[in-house]
Amino acid sequence: MAWYKDWFGEDYLRVYPHRDEREAKTQVDFVAKVLPLKVGDPVLDLGCGTGRHAIALSELGYRVTCLDLSSVLLTLAKQKSDEVCSAWFVRADMRHIPFVDAFGAVLSFFTTFGYFKTDDENQQTLVSIQNALKPEGWFFLDYLNKQLVLKCLVARDSRSENGFEVLQERRYNQTDERIEKKIVIKENGRLREYRESVRLYTITEMQAMLAAAGLKLVRTFGDFDGSEFVGASPRLILVGRREKI
Repeated sequence: MAWYKDWFGEDYLRVYPHRDEREAKTQVDFVAKVLPLKVGDPVLDLGCGTGRHAIALSELGYRVTCLDLSSVLLTLAKQKSDEVCSAWFVRADMRHIPFVDAFGAVLSFFTTFGYFKTDDENQQTLVSIQNALKPEGWFFLDYLNKQLVLKCLVARDSRSENGFEVLQERRYNQTDERIEKKIVIKENGRLREYRESVRLYTITEMQAMLAAAGLKLVRTFGDFDGSEFVGASPRLILVGRREKI
C-alpha cells in the first residue's frame, strides 16, 4: 500500500499536534493578502486534512470545497466545520480532482505535494490543479525548501508523553531525490510503524513543472511572513495562475 493511504489517520494527528487552528488562520490571512480573491469566490483546499484551513477560509467569506484522500481526516473535518461554517467535502486523489474550470483558487498547505513515486504522477497533480481552476484562476502551493531540508536534516528524534512514544528516523534518498521518514509509535506495549516519502524539487524544477502543466509562476515567498525566498528560507511558497487559453 502507498504510504499516504496508511499514514493519514488518528496517529498522524497525534504526531503533529502543533498544526492547529491558530497557525491555519495566520496562513489563510496571508493567502488573502497575496491572492486577489473576493468574498464568495470558490476555493479548493487541496489535501484539507482536518479542515483547519477550511474554517479560516470560510470565515473570510470564500466558498470552500475540501478535498482529501483520507476518510478519517475528512470525517473529522466535516465534524469540526459543521459547527462553525459551511463547506463541501470530497474524497478524491489529488491527481484526479473531479472538477473542471471550477475554482478561483486552489490552495495546498503543509507540503501536500511530491507524495507520489514518479515525477509523472507528481506532474499529474499540477495538471489536475490546472484543470480545476477557472481560466486565469490562482494557485497557492506551500512546499518545502530542499536546500534547507538537506542542511538541517535530523536523522533521529523521539518524544514521549502520557505513555505515547514517537520515534522518527529520517534519511535522504539521493537516488530518488526523496526525504524518507520512518515513524514508530509505541503505546500500551504495542508498536505501530508508518512511512513518509516526499520528493524534493528545487525551485527551478518546480517552475518547469508548473509551466508544463499550463500554470504560470508569478511570485515566490520564503515563509508566511511574506519574506523573500532564499536558500535559508523555512518554506518555498509558490503563487501563480492558470495560463490564458
